[in-house]
Amino acid sequence: MNHPANFEYVLNKIKEMIEKGEIKEGEKLPSEIEYSKKLGVSRATLREALRILEDEGYVKRYHGVGTFVTRPRVIKSGMEELISITRLIEKQGMRPGTKDVLIERVKPTEKEAALMNIPLEDDIFRIQRVRTADDIPVLYCIDRIPAKYVKKEFNFNKESLFQYLQEDLGIYIAYAVSDVIPVKAKVKNIYKKLEMKSAAGVLLLLEQLHFDENNNPIFYSSNYFSPEKFRFYIVRKRV
Repeated sequence: MNHPANFEYVLNKIKEMIEKGEIKEGEKLPSEIEYSKKLGVSRATLREALRILEDEGYVKRYHGVGTFVTRPRVIKSGMEELISITRLIEKQGMRPGTKDVLIERVKPTEKEAALMNIPLEDDIFRIQRVRTADDIPVLYCIDRIPAKYVKKEFNFNKESLFQYLQEDLGIYIAYAVSDVIPVKAKVKNIYKKLEMKSAAGVLLLLEQLHFDENNNPIFYSSNYFSPEKFRFYIVRKRV
């Protein structure tokens, strides 16, 4: 008899076994007939679950050979942590990188000016770039910094914007206020920038306004995370 949870059950069950190390990287899974019986689901349900697992990088299927467990390259972080993307990637044992950088000195939009508490006639630096982990695109980010904070030429050539602000401009980011918004991957063709397989997916948009130790809004960012590469969690305490 099939398990009552069917698809969701088998998908989460296999993920759990891989993440706990009960099924090792490189290990071959049993045949569909054998595995569907073991899990108590139909072969069609198992086949669909394996397709999703392959898309997420948990398994790799080889026609005529079988299905093998792979190591999902997923970056995990607590939502309560304020840490640079560069440091976050490094903590996962991966190499941070940047590509497709576009830096412009422009006038802010009404939203940008209002959030950063600057006049519309002031200039801002808008930085657009794709961040990579081991050369794999993992997020697309847009950062805006009021030009008034940049005393000389804007020579941003570091991976970490936090590091640039502190070391080059003497500005320490103390905290950020964030909004988490699901958006369609086809917005701004971001799915192409992140090399996603389809425009039909959903991205996690993290919009953040960063403040210094004196509560001044320093920069405003929009980070579009690929759900295939990033997982966020929250530690909640009972009160």
